[in-house]
Amino acid sequence: MTRHPEFPELLERYMENSGRPEQWITVQDIRTYFQLAESDGPAISGFLSKIHHGPFVSCRYKVARMEKFRDTIPPYRIIKKYLVQKRPVQKNIQATDTKEFSR
Repeated sequence: MTRHPEFPELLERYMENSGRPEQWITVQDIRTYFQLAESDGPAISGFLSKIHHGPFVSCRYKVARMEKFRDTIPPYRIIKKYLVQKRPVQKNIQATDTKEFSR
């Protein structure tokens, strides 16, 4: 499978353009929005699964839940949907006092 370093950026653009901090999405939603090839589907799914299992440094979003549902039209495939949420911003704690200690 080919690596796709652009997926974190695409997910961020998709979520920012939706204007919502949280929403359910499918691989088809991403593919349709960015006019990606069907062959990109497994890589998109893999990336979404990866950010479900742990944080991905270059992506400000996380997958909080994954659910499967059955397609309503033939061939009645099983489709995953992903609840994508914006990750909370981590604040850096900086020391306000930078005195040097003398020995």
